[in-house]
Amino acid sequence: MELLGWVTANLFAPPGEALWRGLQEGTLEEALAELRGGPVALPHSPLAELQAAYTALFVANPQGVPAPPYAGYARDGELLGPSFHRLLALYQEGGLEVQETWRDLPDHLSALGEAMALLAPKRPDLAQRLAREFLAPWLKRFGEAVKAHDPTGFYAALVDLLEEAVHAKTGVSEA
Repeated sequence: MELLGWVTANLFAPPGEALWRGLQEGTLEEALAELRGGPVALPHSPLAELQAAYTALFVANPQGVPAPPYAGYARDGELLGPSFHRLLALYQEGGLEVQETWRDLPDHLSALGEAMALLAPKRPDLAQRLAREFLAPWLKRFGEAVKAHDPTGFYAALVDLLEEAVHAKTGVSEA
């Protein structure tokens, strides 16, 4: 569960030099292969194309953002709704706090992944609940949109891998 959390946290953060280095050095594919339990080959695109795809999929798009990266929104269809507050309560139950330096909502998939990773060693029950109750519903609601709108194939491949991993770790079926 810890590796699933770190992968989620890193892959739903805006792509930058660390992601690019991980792609170039093969460490990202190694981590994904460990998570999957078998070899992984990701589509490789220039960093600028990954950044443009990330923005169009998750941040800003003239046709509307196809996959808002907020777990609470995936569950409730609204930002700051009941699921958002439930997630904050689970963070608090696990002894986690949202850092003042965090510049997005605490239910952003990157924050959710980090919470899963941090909770896995000491509260595996909570880490699994986060995956089952928040990551899985996001994948179910927005996974197909990512696959349909990703011009690079990179994020589409990641969604497939995350769906497999969530199913393997929690028993929650893919979309």
